[in-house]
Amino acid sequence: MHAIARRRAVILIGSGVSANAATDAGIHPPTWGYFLENAHSKLNKSVSHIRDAIKRYNYLEACEYLKQEYAAGWPDLVRESFLTPNYKAAEIHHAIFDLDCRIVASLNFDKIYEGYALSASEGTIIVKNYYDDDVRQVVAGSDRYVIKPHGSIDTISKMIFTLEDYGRARVKYSTFYEILTALLHTHTFLCIGCGLSDPDMQLIFEDYKYKLSESPHFITLPSPVSEPQCGLIQKTRGLNVLKYSLKDQHKELTESLKELVAAVALKRDEIADLRSW
Repeated sequence: MHAIARRRAVILIGSGVSANAATDAGIHPPTWGYFLENAHSKLNKSVSHIRDAIKRYNYLEACEYLKQEYAAGWPDLVRESFLTPNYKAAEIHHAIFDLDCRIVASLNFDKIYEGYALSASEGTIIVKNYYDDDVRQVVAGSDRYVIKPHGSIDTISKMIFTLEDYGRARVKYSTFYEILTALLHTHTFLCIGCGLSDPDMQLIFEDYKYKLSESPHFITLPSPVSEPQCGLIQKTRGLNVLKYSLKDQHKELTESLKELVAAVALKRDEIADLRSW
């Protein structure tokens, strides 16, 4: 809470946050795993190497195979899943915005969070993708940012969605990953709705943990998560697990974030009164 109150925190959001959004008809965005399973089923044939990759949670590999299968039809499939339905932001998006952190990093291709943030901030939020030349402003600047480590649905050709995409990005845009590392050193990360199988969640946090042997960052995970699992995540990723109940479609997570918003507001008032910025 102290890091958030002093705006020395980065909120990292994954597909679990987007899954709370919905269309007017009540349709929710797919998680990465569901999108791949659905894309596989739409092929109207069972492809063993795709099925096996999904079962192993190797989503980058599965996505690579699916992209090859769909060929020219791939961009349309992606748009139909993440853009065309016109998803509306949910309470959890509002709560994350209300935390008023200077930096929110979204691992999602959709534009649900930044769309809401741009509207709620009257256009004062700045959106930066991993490939932007001036992305270093996120560290050096004083504005509010949404950064997109995997790119956006706006530019499908630059979305990091496959093994090839990921490998190319880490070499060609290595400066961006250096920026993420700098933020890990100087800020506390709160990961919400993020899957531990995401390559960035693995490589970035594992690299940080093994270099510095510190565990200053946090991740929310739905119960049940055993204590040995929590210990292993902390030991290998430097992430402290904040558990919550799955009941009522993850309602406890949203309510907890609302409570955090109130607590942070009080802490900021206290900091202002004491002039201890």
